[in-house]
Amino acid sequence: MPEFLARTAFVCCSALALLASSVSWAAPGVPVLPVSPADYVGYAVTNIPNYWKSGAIAQANNTPANNQITNAGATLGRVLFYDERLSHDNGTSCASCHKQENDFSDPNQFSEGFDGQQTARHSMGLSNNAYYRRGKYFWDERAATLEAQVLQPIESSVEMGSTLSQVRSELATTSFYPQLFQQAFGTPDITDDRIAKALSQFVRSMVSYNSKFDQAVAAGTPTAPNYAAVYNSQEQLGATIFHVNNQCSQCHTTNVQVAANTHNIGLDANSAATDGAGNGRFKAPSLRNVEVRDGYMHDGRFDSLEEVVQFYSSGIQNNPFLDNALNPSQGNLFTPNERAALVAFLKTFTDNTFLTSSFFSDPFVSLPGDFDGNGVVNSADLPFWQASFGLDSGGDADEDGDSDGRDYLVWQRNIGMTWDDLMPLSAFQAVPEPSTALLGGALLVAAFWRRRLRACGN
Repeated sequence: MPEFLARTAFVCCSALALLASSVSWAAPGVPVLPVSPADYVGYAVTNIPNYWKSGAIAQANNTPANNQITNAGATLGRVLFYDERLSHDNGTSCASCHKQENDFSDPNQFSEGFDGQQTARHSMGLSNNAYYRRGKYFWDERAATLEAQVLQPIESSVEMGSTLSQVRSELATTSFYPQLFQQAFGTPDITDDRIAKALSQFVRSMVSYNSKFDQAVAAGTPTAPNYAAVYNSQEQLGATIFHVNNQCSQCHTTNVQVAANTHNIGLDANSAATDGAGNGRFKAPSLRNVEVRDGYMHDGRFDSLEEVVQFYSSGIQNNPFLDNALNPSQGNLFTPNERAALVAFLKTFTDNTFLTSSFFSDPFVSLPGDFDGNGVVNSADLPFWQASFGLDSGGDADEDGDSDGRDYLVWQRNIGMTWDDLMPLSAFQAVPEPSTALLGGALLVAAFWRRRLRACGN
């Protein structure tokens, strides 16, 4: 018995040292957000270039009157966008297929869903989605609004495999979602409509206007950018080809470079009337950040911008529904030098501010000891830990099976910590006060080490 007590005392005294080791669990985690909501309204509404606020660009904005961007709404949308609770197995989020560094597209040709199945189409980039005049979504426009689109992947049997009822239930069990819904909509009620609105606000806030192209516009005018002021000679040639010689801008209209309609661009000679949005037509996303998408066209068939430009130069396939602006019999439309110039010009749409902004980054972190992922470290976490990692089936005390009790001690040490304690980040250093549950934890850890000692003696 004295040896047992000594070992127990050693374990308890070692708790602080063991906390230094990070512990990762299957639970989705909790969001770490700024004390005051990020200024999405400032970024996506107030501070956009002035010429976006009137004329053709403003007219293309599809934001509905009943779902204007708010700071609290977009913040909630950001959390939902990155939350794996939206999937059936708590392992897939919207961000699993839409990665910020890839313009919220997927570097893979097709995306992997919750059970390993692959999507039928490439993940579309999301920048400047608010400025698609028709306001319809998916490559084939099957969703009439963005609010309708954002809910469909949740219930897709390939993508996230959940149900809206399951999602509402899981969100309601957390400590933080009722607060976030309260801040965004005035009450803590979690509804499908509110989930859709918040996600849509976040996606519509993804506007991109800090590229080299925007510098040229600022140096000149919206209708006559001063390319010479910021572009090299190759990029200037690409701009001339894009806007004048062959008018790529006929389809990629306005200075947000979003197509105004769906188009059949001659990807296949056998386009059918039922393909895409009809007659082989597909939506074309904004060209902003097109350089970083690593996959192009609705089926991701092209791996590089060079392949895309080569296709428009010599690969267009004639079919009954081909867009009138395209000519399949033109041969090699661009010389190698012109193709390189077009690629160089397209790369001037890259907006590193957007691609790295914390406004759009993953807010989720692990709350040490919160094994059920609801945002509170309490006695409810222990059964989850026991069931998942086998305290009652052999004594393994943590995820890596080394039986050193580390994970249990992290839980014990952090009883009383909540999601609120992570706001701001410096709260990680806070130490919660002892509680009744903590005393109960001491008895459980003693029982654990008694079992381990008996095992060692056999």
